[in-house]
Amino acid sequence: MLNWSIPVIRHILFDIDNTLYSCTNPIEMAITQRIHTFVAHFLHVSCEEARALRQRTKHLYATTFEWLKAEHNLIHDEHYFRAVYPPTEIQELQYDPMLRPFLQSLHMPLTALTNAPRVHAQRVLDFFHLSDLFLDVFDITYHAGKGKPHHSCFVRTLEAVHKTVQETLFVDDCLMHVRAFIALGGHAVLVDERDCHAELPPSARMTRVKTIYELPAHLARLAQGDNQ
Repeated sequence: MLNWSIPVIRHILFDIDNTLYSCTNPIEMAITQRIHTFVAHFLHVSCEEARALRQRTKHLYATTFEWLKAEHNLIHDEHYFRAVYPPTEIQELQYDPMLRPFLQSLHMPLTALTNAPRVHAQRVLDFFHLSDLFLDVFDITYHAGKGKPHHSCFVRTLEAVHKTVQETLFVDDCLMHVRAFIALGGHAVLVDERDCHAELPPSARMTRVKTIYELPAHLARLAQGDNQ
């Protein structure tokens, strides 16, 4: 196992979906489709209209959940969660036997931060046998519907596990989330499996990787003072 001695980074804050596992898993498209279906039924519009409505509000609300609560009076959160994250969703994941030993090899405290509900996060972590590796899991309801990229979401999460932005490496597949954490003064890794952001220039505080399996090399560079 790898044992990296990191003088600055002492804690890793992980996103879950499309970060801990590949975005090629069927669950990615399935969740998106279930979201559109729920919105269509909830607003009494077609799925095409639901997609268009959501697209027009993406710059205002990071999640569909936040948008529906703010603009369309979504009161019963559990109705949304049950529709979008059913127990059968676990069948849309492909098991990765290397994931658990890899995370253990990082030899660092880990925390999970997701814009999904805790029931989904726990289901995914249990599927990959990872639950015991994390200090805690912080979901969208913990942050009262205002998850990433809200700065308060990161601050409250780190305070709860007694960690600081400066000692934390944030790992996520969403550029907006990564930039928000960097704005707080932190270092981040963007998981960009499909090279959607290949044009991004090198940054002292952000590294782009295809999978989290590239993290050890990045941590080694940070330890040596080379952030490029």
